[in-house]
Amino acid sequence: MSDIAVPSDPTAFAREHARWHEQVEEHRTAPYGPLSVTSLDWLDATGRRFPGIPGTWTTDADGVVTVDLADGESLVQDGETITGTLRLGPLRGIESSRVEAGDLRIEVAARGGSIALRVRDPRSPDRVAYQGTDVFPPDPAWIIKARFVSKEQADVQVDSIIPDKPQHYGSPGIAEFEIDGHALRLVLFPAEGGEDLRAIFADTSERTFTAARTAPVTRTGPDSVVIDFNRSTNPPCAYPLGGTCPLPPSGNRLPLPIEAGEVVPGTLPER
Repeated sequence: MSDIAVPSDPTAFAREHARWHEQVEEHRTAPYGPLSVTSLDWLDATGRRFPGIPGTWTTDADGVVTVDLADGESLVQDGETITGTLRLGPLRGIESSRVEAGDLRIEVAARGGSIALRVRDPRSPDRVAYQGTDVFPPDPAWIIKARFVSKEQADVQVDSIIPDKPQHYGSPGIAEFEIDGHALRLVLFPAEGGEDLRAIFADTSERTFTAARTAPVTRTGPDSVVIDFNRSTNPPCAYPLGGTCPLPPSGNRLPLPIEAGEVVPGTLPER
């Protein structure tokens, strides 16, 4: 393996890893988490109604969504009950907005130049029946010190799990490192909701989700980062109706197995 940051207390390392994965599973199984999704549809200029959802929904070329609510129908936005006509947006890039209908949360999200309508329901069969996702045993060898090469890119286009729906992200730079003699690099992206970074990658292991996983990346200096593959997580699209996950840029498909972090849902890692 490459130069690594070895934890000083193996017992605490294993305990922290277990606590981390408990938090991942808590988020995944939250009432409105990824497993609560019950439908994913795409809006267009043709007025459409969807089962169990109030209103007739349309969107225009500017990403403005219009919901025409019939008599007796309503939605809730930011705690306010809406009747008549509701407009959301314009939504661009990966922007989103949210409304509620009873216990349902309706996410309206821009993805790949289109607008997705994603419904979340705490009673989702996928959430109710979920049995958990396993992980490889944590191993300090998968904590990788990497060189950070600053390469600001305002717009990196990546494919998504939905055909013909690419997504666009900014990237601050690249991580360069070595594993078992392989010189590797990963384009990095900002982490969701935080100041750290993330790597969207794939590897060749038969026990990991082939489309993509995400590993956290921490800046440790102007030209250095640490990638913790032990904390690689499956994206929502690894699960039924998970949606519109970005796929790794071509260079982020690593030509070796990264047997760390989460495994394919429903399987067990070798221990």
